[in-house]
Amino acid sequence: MELLDKKIGKIHNYIYANEGLSNSETLNEFLKIFYCKILDEKADNELHNAKTDIEIKETIERLYQIFLVKLDGLIDKDEKIILRDETLAYVVNELNDILLIDISADAKGHILQRIIDRSYRESRGQFFTPAPVVDFIVKMINPKYGEYGCDPASGTGGFMFSSLEYISQREGIDNNQLNRMHFYDISKSLIKLVAMRMMFEFSGCDAHYGVKDSIREEFEFNYDYILTNPPFGTQGKISDKKVLSKYVLGTDDFGKTIKSQVPDILFVEKILKILKEGGRAAIVLPDGDFENPSLEYFRRYLIENAKIDVIVSLPDGTFIPYGTGVKSSVLFLSKKKITVNYDVFYGKITKLGYTFSKHSKDEILEDGSIDEDYSRIVEAYYNKEYSDNAYLVNISEIKKNGYIMSESFYSPVYARTIGSIKKCKHARLKELVEFNYKKIKIESAREYSYVEIADVNAYSSEIINSNIMCGEELPSRASYLLKKNDIIVATSGNSIGTIKQAKALVTEKYAGAICTNGFTVMTSREVSIYYLLYFFNSKEFLNQMLKYKYGTAIPCVGRIDFENILVPIPCEKKMNEISDRIKKAVSLREEAFRLMNM
Repeated sequence: MELLDKKIGKIHNYIYANEGLSNSETLNEFLKIFYCKILDEKADNELHNAKTDIEIKETIERLYQIFLVKLDGLIDKDEKIILRDETLAYVVNELNDILLIDISADAKGHILQRIIDRSYRESRGQFFTPAPVVDFIVKMINPKYGEYGCDPASGTGGFMFSSLEYISQREGIDNNQLNRMHFYDISKSLIKLVAMRMMFEFSGCDAHYGVKDSIREEFEFNYDYILTNPPFGTQGKISDKKVLSKYVLGTDDFGKTIKSQVPDILFVEKILKILKEGGRAAIVLPDGDFENPSLEYFRRYLIENAKIDVIVSLPDGTFIPYGTGVKSSVLFLSKKKITVNYDVFYGKITKLGYTFSKHSKDEILEDGSIDEDYSRIVEAYYNKEYSDNAYLVNISEIKKNGYIMSESFYSPVYARTIGSIKKCKHARLKELVEFNYKKIKIESAREYSYVEIADVNAYSSEIINSNIMCGEELPSRASYLLKKNDIIVATSGNSIGTIKQAKALVTEKYAGAICTNGFTVMTSREVSIYYLLYFFNSKEFLNQMLKYKYGTAIPCVGRIDFENILVPIPCEKKMNEISDRIKKAVSLREEAFRLMNM
């Protein structure tokens, strides 16, 4: 396996460097050659005996025609192998001392997966699911021999191939089991890759795969399990009324077709339609689906039409290496209508074995294993071992909370924070401050000092900049007039709930400025402004923000939730000590600024 791994890497790099192809095009070309070699190994080993570049090219071309027939139209008949003769010869000669048919499907799959991972990471493949996430989901679903599995948005096929490997390791597989794997995707090029991958790993085409718009087209089969990461986002909304009318979630309470619907929500309903009764599914969804108030109807539909088995939060940066920063979770459900209360297992993954950046790198421990904690979630689920990152929530609790299903909302860590505050003297934020929600009327010809979230240093809790702009130049989010001793706190943006969350005391320098509506503006009435500034930097505050935040593109905390944030009220002596310390820090900061600008 190590030899083949090195060979494939070497071949991939040679093609990429010498043919001017993209990573995905390179993958496509060498899969063609690999399958030609497998065909040759099953027949007369002509490639092994070919001596010249011409002989190699002619043999490859003859085998490729057989390859086209086996792919049954997935590759256009006029699509050729586009590599130059010398490149073909190089690849074949590199593989001469390896028999691909003797290498296990698992070994070939692992090697190929690494190349696919790199190819689609670099091309920002929107349908690609990281291998650790796939591995986690398959282990949680626990597919079995004889069951029918499907991915209706298969992309490169990771879920079904991983399921095959999982079944093979436990029970073995044969052509009959391959026949039970169904791959569908709207992209012909991706389905072609799936078919070629099936040939490479399993030397056959016994699986079902096809080009299908799974939202618009019907299925004639029901499955034991479905694993998928459907396309999601508001940019690709479905607005075709003929399509929407086929879905409960494409119509309103009166059966009238709605204007549009995001594809991930329609995918969930389609999955429930094509699951067998009692069948199970795992679906990667944006966190907004679990928490946005506007999507309560969707979550209600889920609970009324399925059993919610598991919800697992993925790390914030899971998909950053693949071109999107959308925070996501995995929904595991069964097609059952349950009339009694039951517990939902919640999990939180924090490590997946790679860094969460555009130039992601593997994170490996000293023993050679990947640095991940999703295996602990799998073990906790099956062994019923619960912790802060693996716990149970009764479905009645979810219903009581307006069908909010996000992991952060029920986190034991955040619950303990709130419980601890409630044990002591406390007040709700709205009882301590007066909020300014009145938007100022902007005059187009007047100049304004405008403060954005980026103009606040979160670590020192101060406004450090403002931009002078004419009213006509101000963005529509320019909203609130600031007064001296106001406190502003960001209640939207990716930093909320973290130490980077912007908050500041408005000094005389910025009195009269206008701030963005990404801030909530308040004036203290009952406690020291300096104590509030201290509180807004505390874990007690930040944990509550994490509990109540929702949204994926721009996370936020709703007005009502923010007004009801619990504020611990210490004794007068402690309050004064904290206030004096923060007041002194603010004073020293102002003095430092004065001295620096003398």
